[in-house]
Amino acid sequence: MHKSRLLELFKALDKSEQRELGKFVRSPAFNQRRDVADLYDYLYLHFPYKDEAIVERSLVFAAIFPDEPFDAAKFDYAMSFLYAVMKEYIVHKEREGDAVGKGILLARALRKRNLPRLFEKEIKSVEKTLENHPYEDAEHHFNAFQLHLEKHIFAKQESRTSMASFKEFSESLTHYFLAKKLWEACTLVTHRAVAKVDAFDQPLIDAVLSLVEQNRYQEVPAINLYYHCYKALTDPDSLRWFEALRTLMRTQHASLPPNEVKDLYLVAINYCIGRSNRGERAFLQEAFELYKEGLATKAFLENNLLSRFTYNNIVLAGLILKDFNWVEHFITEYRDHIELKYRESTYNYNLAIFYFEKPDYEKAMELLQRADFDDLSHNLSARRMLLRIYFEKNEREALSSLITSFKNFIYRHRELGTVPRNGYLNLLKFVNRLLSVDHYDKEAVAQLRDEISKTEQLVEKKWLLEVVGGRFQVSGVSGFRGFRFQGGRFQVSKVSGGSLPKSAGVSMSKRPSGKSTNNSLFVYCPISFLAPCWPCSANNPSKHSFPKIAGGP
Repeated sequence: MHKSRLLELFKALDKSEQRELGKFVRSPAFNQRRDVADLYDYLYLHFPYKDEAIVERSLVFAAIFPDEPFDAAKFDYAMSFLYAVMKEYIVHKEREGDAVGKGILLARALRKRNLPRLFEKEIKSVEKTLENHPYEDAEHHFNAFQLHLEKHIFAKQESRTSMASFKEFSESLTHYFLAKKLWEACTLVTHRAVAKVDAFDQPLIDAVLSLVEQNRYQEVPAINLYYHCYKALTDPDSLRWFEALRTLMRTQHASLPPNEVKDLYLVAINYCIGRSNRGERAFLQEAFELYKEGLATKAFLENNLLSRFTYNNIVLAGLILKDFNWVEHFITEYRDHIELKYRESTYNYNLAIFYFEKPDYEKAMELLQRADFDDLSHNLSARRMLLRIYFEKNEREALSSLITSFKNFIYRHRELGTVPRNGYLNLLKFVNRLLSVDHYDKEAVAQLRDEISKTEQLVEKKWLLEVVGGRFQVSGVSGFRGFRFQGGRFQVSKVSGGSLPKSAGVSMSKRPSGKSTNNSLFVYCPISFLAPCWPCSANNPSKHSFPKIAGGP
């Protein structure tokens, strides 16, 4: 029964729900079969089934039908009846927090039984509950529609000519329809952009937009917000609509439930990222501020949990903007809001990225080497970071071993699509080429740079181009026995009285601590670059390659 619907649903219940289910199973209103209660007891007692053999059909059958030979049909009946009780329980849980929905159902039942006094009392109770409801989302308008519809039907029963509540239920239905249609339109536009699929037909959307523009639904947040959202996503003058949407999100977000506010934040963030990818860097800062707002309003928290994907994206945005202090605080503060089964892996992964970007390669490497990343995307990213660290630290033996294991990992995971697989394989190919190319052969270097530039499916393309293009020949260098790249700088070791000519286009500086030294100088470099010839020969110092930069860090 490992793959049964029964077991799948039972595992999805938390411990308190599993316990509460027991009351349903033992209630004569929902179950009168002893074998169903015994099956529930067995599942509850042995959860979480660390040993899969504990839920083998024959073993479970023997526990609930002792001294009987295994009967597959009899066991299937018991499972089917328990599954039916569990579905009743799930429906009960869903209705539990819907006071308006339950009240409308009760009022409808009372109306059908021709109990006008009880009906009117229940309707008044529902009206009061609806009036005090905290949100004015589409569901609120749908509940209002059902409430006024029941009042209208009741009035029609009392008088054939009555039109009581007709205007109200018609207006509520219109509000519900417009809000849901605009939400659907926003969802389709966003999905099309993310999934890169062809446009979907959106019947009635033009009529909906026209109706909204004619009637000005500024006082209906569920319509107003999604209308501005759709216009920001589709209108050529999108910035005007986006700025208006941002204002509305600050003033009207409390009118929508958290899950819808979260969706609006994600649409706004994706809008900013799209413009940032087109070179408008200010929008990356705006996306970061949206993430901060979403955290402050708890829009990103669902049952006090933060999606690990949102957690990853917030860290990445902060690191790109180099807001290291805020990111470090966020990584720690929101660690316990990640779902438990992903918590340690996600936390260690993001902490590793933090140290990698700082850069503190020793701490990043320690985290990457010891962490167990179950998530495929985390695993790929971790291996990619290790690849760069080993390359920049010139740890060739570790790098060679990683390239081999990385390639095997890619081939082993067939669920990777063709494009990402090719992207990673090309990365490994070009790193191998960088290790073997003669960096003093200008033609070979130029050819490698050209190949990298023309390769479309390539992970870390920008970094590879920086590495292969970040050097030139310096002549007139004297008195140096070698240099190496470390922590964003070249450390150049002197033999005696060494100097670099001004024409070299590099600058010498003190150590990061501010203290000068007699045996080394630091050349600051704005890119990740590995000096391939360290340690080099002092007999031919003119062959050193340095990055062409001006000034300090």
